[in-house]
Amino acid sequence: MSAAPDLDDRARKAFRPGGGRRYSRLMASVPLSDAQVRELREKYAAGARQVQLADEYGVRQNTVSSLVTGRSRLEAGGPILPGKSRKVTSEEVVAIREAVAAGTPRADISARYGISHQMVSNIASGRAFADVGGPLTSAAVTRARPLTVEQVERIRERLAAGQDRAAVAEAFGVSHWTIASVVRGATTGVVETSGEDDDVVQMRRLHSVGVSQTEIARRFGTSQQRVSLIVRGSSHAAHGGPIAEPHRRRLGDDEVRSIREAYAAGAPLAELAAQHDVAAALLRLVVTGRTYADRPGPIAPADRHD
Repeated sequence: MSAAPDLDDRARKAFRPGGGRRYSRLMASVPLSDAQVRELREKYAAGARQVQLADEYGVRQNTVSSLVTGRSRLEAGGPILPGKSRKVTSEEVVAIREAVAAGTPRADISARYGISHQMVSNIASGRAFADVGGPLTSAAVTRARPLTVEQVERIRERLAAGQDRAAVAEAFGVSHWTIASVVRGATTGVVETSGEDDDVVQMRRLHSVGVSQTEIARRFGTSQQRVSLIVRGSSHAAHGGPIAEPHRRRLGDDEVRSIREAYAAGAPLAELAAQHDVAAALLRLVVTGRTYADRPGPIAPADRHD
């Protein structure tokens, strides 16, 4: 019985990557113990690279990936880091939903099961695994409201004081991506409001100052299509807030020719955009012939830059 550990040591020391079929068969025949799996996971959580661990433990890199993300040997213990699309069992789905319903922090659930924070939310609300049991958390509860200006300021104060980003994210009920967005200055917060009418007004105000529909949808936990309908007044027409102007009329032949000739003569796109009240991005399509291709005027090369 004592020969097995010696064989393990000889196998790992005597054969290195590149040993061909014999090496591959040997690696497959020497499984890691639970203690080794836990040790491997702890080293990876501390910053070791998968290729280094694969060489150290005499296994393939994809085996290391499966171990550290929990796709295999989850029961062996040790820190699990979220990976790509780990398969969650029906039993785990029920357990995750019960944990969320009991108030367990989602960051803890994410780490325990080796899945992303977003996947935990999708499971809890029924957006994922809708046919599996367990208590569902309503979408109204799970929908993330945008951070207020005051909350953003408090987040920055905590980070400046040296608090861990993960702890701050958990305290404010947001993802680490949102915290990173606050640090970059991309998320500045909105004036605190309440009710659906206030949400609509906030969406329209954000759009009017240049915030993209995609970003607004992310902040309010809704779809970009719904944001588009709201900011254009196609839905919630009776609510307040600035309505986006409708799409501009199609350009006529004379106007297309004038734009192309002016651009060919050296006029910058920004100046032409202001003159014709058309987005510079659309004008680039016009002058390069990618739109209005059958209209008159000189076509500029696609690689020209102002």
